[in-house]
Amino acid sequence: MDSTIIIYIIVDIIIAVFIWLYCSGQTSNSKTLASQLSVENERLKTKLAETEKKLTNSVDLENELDKIESKYKALLKEANEQCAQLDEQLKNAIDGKIDNSFKEQLAQTEKLKKKIEDLEEEIEENEDDISDLKKKLHLKDEDIAELQDNLKTEQKNTNSLKEELSSLSQTLDDKLEELKIKMGSLDFIQEILSAKEISTEDTQKLYKRINAFESFVKGSYLDLNSYLYNSDDIPWKEFIGKQAIVPKKQYVIDHCDQWTATKRKSWLDGKRTIAFVGEFSAGKTSIVNRILTQDNPDIPKLPVSTKATTAIPTYIAGGSVVSYSFISGDGRRKEILEETFKKISKEVLNQIKGVSSLIKYFVMTYKNPNLNGLSILDTPGFNSNDSEDRDRTIDVINECDALFWVFDVNAGTVNRSSISIIKEKLNKPLYIVINKVDTKSESEIQKVEELIQKTLKEEGLKIEQFIRFSSKASIEDIMTPIHSVKKIESRENFISEIKEDLEHLLKERKEKVDEQYKSYTEECQNGENIIDDLNENFNLLYKDCEAASQIPRWETHIFSSDRYEMSEEEYDQLIQVLSTIAEERPKIIADKINNLIENAQKAQETYSKLCNIENAWQNINDCLEQYKKITKEL
Repeated sequence: MDSTIIIYIIVDIIIAVFIWLYCSGQTSNSKTLASQLSVENERLKTKLAETEKKLTNSVDLENELDKIESKYKALLKEANEQCAQLDEQLKNAIDGKIDNSFKEQLAQTEKLKKKIEDLEEEIEENEDDISDLKKKLHLKDEDIAELQDNLKTEQKNTNSLKEELSSLSQTLDDKLEELKIKMGSLDFIQEILSAKEISTEDTQKLYKRINAFESFVKGSYLDLNSYLYNSDDIPWKEFIGKQAIVPKKQYVIDHCDQWTATKRKSWLDGKRTIAFVGEFSAGKTSIVNRILTQDNPDIPKLPVSTKATTAIPTYIAGGSVVSYSFISGDGRRKEILEETFKKISKEVLNQIKGVSSLIKYFVMTYKNPNLNGLSILDTPGFNSNDSEDRDRTIDVINECDALFWVFDVNAGTVNRSSISIIKEKLNKPLYIVINKVDTKSESEIQKVEELIQKTLKEEGLKIEQFIRFSSKASIEDIMTPIHSVKKIESRENFISEIKEDLEHLLKERKEKVDEQYKSYTEECQNGENIIDDLNENFNLLYKDCEAASQIPRWETHIFSSDRYEMSEEEYDQLIQVLSTIAEERPKIIADKINNLIENAQKAQETYSKLCNIENAWQNINDCLEQYKKITKEL
């Protein structure tokens, strides 16, 4: 801005010179000349503005002008004073007034003119210097442009190296994370393999008795039923007095497995057991936590990380203390630390091949009054690619009393593979939980519910109840259906059902023994009656033969030979007796003999059945005695 001020001062001096010339030569036309000077003044200002624009294009030029400014500061004050006087004189000239002082000012103006000429020369010299500086600046600009190109190239190379370094760094982080997971998996396996078995003398005795009963049911008991089926062609029936939907043998095997599993699991025995399944992010864990806390902030929630996705079913049951354990592949219960349990994640388990041979499922006992009489099974769902994982999940769900299937209302779809598994593998009361209903309108929720209901109905699945739930819903909305779930009594009463069946079979065979014995006795009596009838007919035949032999009489004659003789009446009588002997008596005797043979065969068959039934009755009785002996300690 200082260089601009100097330029304007020079312009004002030039204007003053023109005014002096104007005043000295043409005083009468001062107004016209003043107007021309104003136009010229504007032209010069425009030219100088362009010069200023050129000068301000370079920082170096400003520095040069600063030097000029410092050199002519002394002239600035004088020029300002002169300009002020010239302005006054210009005004007087325009008004047609010229005083004596103008001559003195004229002399001073001559001096200023000389100085202006000197300044113009110096400006020309400075312009040459400025031109040289511009050339140098242009060369520097070229150097700078080259340097900038080099800088861009280097920056590009640097960015490429940075990207490569970032990729290598990410790869290193991934490898470190993978190594961390592998190390975690190794630590987890070591802790699992070194876990101590939870076993007491009482537990061992209980397991021994349970195993003995299981062997009895699947061995002697089912063999007895097979023997009864094969021995007297009695068809398999549904379990006596029960509404079973499968053949008796399959019913017995399934319920024996469930009873055995329940008896071995203290966290299930005598408790109502609920299985929760659901797709990823359906909100299953949040529901379980609300069941545990009952919205009481003083009760801790289930310590399950939202990032931990276990592929292993986990039981959560009440207990006096918090404990963590797992059931090994050979059915043993082993205790682990809480830190070990918290290491479980999908990433860790993916590193372990054949995890099902090590761990069937986890058991967590939790000191929580809301779990009294209740056991919750948290499952990974049915969408596992591992058939062993899926089968293991199905097995543990079959030990539960009801299945609660959790849907996210925002999903709006039903997993077809899950439907297929529930339909084919599970026969449990089914409750549908539509979760997060606070995120949708009533009409949208109704559409989702109708879609689920329609889909499951088409598949032949019965729904016990639809439950709408969310974080804002009352806890009773989920607890009321849970309390309505009925325990599977057939599992609880399985031992007594086996006894009832044996006693029924024993009673049934005893009745058959009595019935067959009665039939055999009757058939023996019938045989004796037939033999009596035969004896009677043989006696009659003998009498008829004797009567026939007595009809001809032996007569002696004088004039003829002696001979048997009879009258015509006696002859007719003989013919009649002989006819009876030859036709009637043999037929009657033959019929009686045939009746006797048939009776003997029937009696033999009845006796054989009687022996079989007696053997069956004895086998049933032996089996019942064996049952009593095994279950006495249970």
